Amino acid sequence: MGIPEYKKDKQGYEYTLSANYLGHFLLTNLLVPNLLAADEARVVNVTSHGYRVSPFRFDDWNFSDGKTYDQWTPYGQSKTAQILFAVALTKRLGARSLTSTALHPGNIFETGLATHLKLPDDFASVAEITKRNTGIDWYFEQPTQKTMTQGASTILLAALGTDLPAKSPTYLSNCQIKEPLEYATNPENAERLWKLSEELVKQRFEY
Repeated sequence: MGIPEYKKDKQGYEYTLSANYLGHFLLTNLLVPNLLAADEARVVNVTSHGYRVSPFRFDDWNFSDGKTYDQWTPYGQSKTAQILFAVALTKRLGARSLTSTALHPGNIFETGLATHLKLPDDFASVAEITKRNTGIDWYFEQPTQKTMTQGASTILLAALGTDLPAKSPTYLSNCQIKEPLEYATNPENAERLWKLSEELVKQRFEY
């Protein structure tokens, strides 16, 4: 999260997108036959309120090989991708009792996610970058910090809530269904990202 310098994985893809989304996309799809064999399976995407930093940058998702990179847009893009994945997966497989939910667990610094950040200085640019990318004002969702136990509550609800499959795809925060920004749930964006993701992982998944 908030990696200050541009990095790529072995395939040449921006590191944050690869770690936060592309690996999940590939693994989930490889597991789909097993998930369909189960009774009412669901896929939980642990995303973040940080999706508000940026929509998915279809025209420059790899940041022009670092030329257009900044510290926070890649994180926002990857978290938006996770929500769009929940939308696309549910569209394809919801009728076969496989649904997907995305959630924000809260800001949990106990996980070590922010160990490389210089706090609070590295957060100073979030508002400016968010405004530039989306035209909206950044804000920290309350509470601004949670313990790991508190953060797990929304994850457990996403995994076990009995009424969620009928409402999916959903986005949860603080154990409540919330309405994300339109770009994160737009069906056309979800479909476009699915096709791009297939190209990047070099596999097609037809359901």
